Parts: sequence; structure tokens; C-alpha cells
Amino acid sequence: MSNNISLNIILGERVKALRNERNITREMLAERIDVSTRFLADVEAGKVGVSLSTLKNLCRALSTSADYLIGISQPSDERLRMIEINSKIENIHPEFLPQLVKIIDAFDEAVKNRE
Repeated sequence: MSNNISLNIILGERVKALRNERNITREMLAERIDVSTRFLADVEAGKVGVSLSTLKNLCRALSTSADYLIGISQPSDERLRMIEINSKIENIHPEFLPQLVKIIDAFDEAVKNRE
């Protein structure tokens, strides 16, 4: 992505912070974005940049924007809350997802009826 050392450091710090916030191991994230664990460790350390393809995969895997990862923007409080909720959902065992969907549907219906 870049030979710019400060950009690589920002990217690495944000990737590592988001990965830790979401309780994703380095191995899990490396697999999700199709890179080696060693390469991801180097990214997180700010030693190397990433290709656009890898940046796109990081954005998807970490539910964030490229603008945030490369330091252009900060997430809003609302966006941070959504990231936290998404992270919690991703950690739910698949067998419990149907119940979660029912809860969300019931909440959605209650909100609609309130309006």
C-alpha cells in the first residue's frame, strides 16, 4: 500500500486495536484476509503496508472503513457502538443465532408500534 512509515504505523495500530476489541486472534484474522500470520504481525507492527486487496479484506473482516484504518477519519460514537454490537454477535455460537434474530425482530416490532 505504502512505503510511508507513519501510515504503516497508523494502519498497524488500528488493525491491532480493532482485532483485540473484537477478540479475534491474529491467526483468525490472517485466515479471514488470506495472508500469513507473520505478514499480519508485520502489518500490526507498522513494518509493512498492505495492498488494496488486503485493505479491502481488512475492512470487511473488521467491519470498518479504509478511511479509519489509514487515519483519515475517526469513527463516530454511533459507529463504535455498532462495531461493538457486531463483535458481540460474531462471538455468539451459531446455534443461538435463531433466538437472537427473534429477539431483534421483537424489538424492531416494539419500536415500530411505539411510533
